Amino acid sequence: MNDWGRSVLDQYEVEVKTIRRGRGALLCETNKGLMILQEYIGSVQHMEEESRVLSFLLEKGGMNVDVCIRDKNNKTYVENKEGTRYILKKWYDYPECNVNSRSELEMAVRTLAKLHMLLRHIDLIPLNEEKNMSHPAKAHRSLLEEYEKHNRELQRVRRFVRNKKKKTAFELCIMESFDEMFAQANEATERLIQSNYQKLYMEAQRQICHGSYHQHNILVKGSRIAIVNFQKFYTGIQLMDLYYFMRKILEKHNWDVELGSALLEDYNRILPISKDEMEVLHAMFLYPEKYWKQMNFYYNTNKVWIPQKNVEKLKKAAEQKNIRAAFLKIL
Repeated sequence: MNDWGRSVLDQYEVEVKTIRRGRGALLCETNKGLMILQEYIGSVQHMEEESRVLSFLLEKGGMNVDVCIRDKNNKTYVENKEGTRYILKKWYDYPECNVNSRSELEMAVRTLAKLHMLLRHIDLIPLNEEKNMSHPAKAHRSLLEEYEKHNRELQRVRRFVRNKKKKTAFELCIMESFDEMFAQANEATERLIQSNYQKLYMEAQRQICHGSYHQHNILVKGSRIAIVNFQKFYTGIQLMDLYYFMRKILEKHNWDVELGSALLEDYNRILPISKDEMEVLHAMFLYPEKYWKQMNFYYNTNKVWIPQKNVEKLKKAAEQKNIRAAFLKIL
């Protein structure tokens, strides 16, 4: 074990048996089970609230989560000689969720619904008005504001590309696909305006979302499942987690309607989705998120050379427009 790892682990009431590298951290076999030691970048306040949330999920909800282990002084983090913060967390020796396994994907969605139900029973720490402290669980930015901002960015990229005399393959793809994709972005934004999104958004300010619910943070071994890496948790409409997970999976499965329908039904059976929520979910799936991401990447990086991989991603995002429309019909 290197010196920094030894000096950090010595501050915990655990006996380390073996240690190995993994996930950009140190995996430690201890007398209290498998743990992971990793650097922490963020506020102490956010870390404390995350620890409280995960302790509730583990102790009251019986969920396998990477709860923080407190040191000998009951702190959620320790520092090395250079002042770098580290956290030690409970870990699980399970592989990541297999995106090609229907049973694991359905288990992941059912677990998400149970997670959301439990998170609704956690009282967030009240704001400290005297010290003017912001809440450790940041509120998610309004999706409507986000889409309107994205739309302005899309138009800015199109203007830039249109004024270029000599265009790359990526830029030619933009000119060919832009009108259809921008029309879809506008339609999604308008749907959100016409829905009850604002009401749902205001009501959800006391709801907690995982913030990064994807296959890399879902560990599965047989019938056992663990949810890890809650660092990006925030308050907001919990359906954002469902949308984020499903979009990633359905993009990989070419927007398979049967799979999408099954995942929605699995979630809905445990935590029913209201009509208003379904309208918002429809708008989220309608918005060409992957297309915007590639456009944003292009505009904010060196435009002299765009990797062929990004050209292919942009083309695929445009080509999936019609098959995505078939999935949208089930919403």
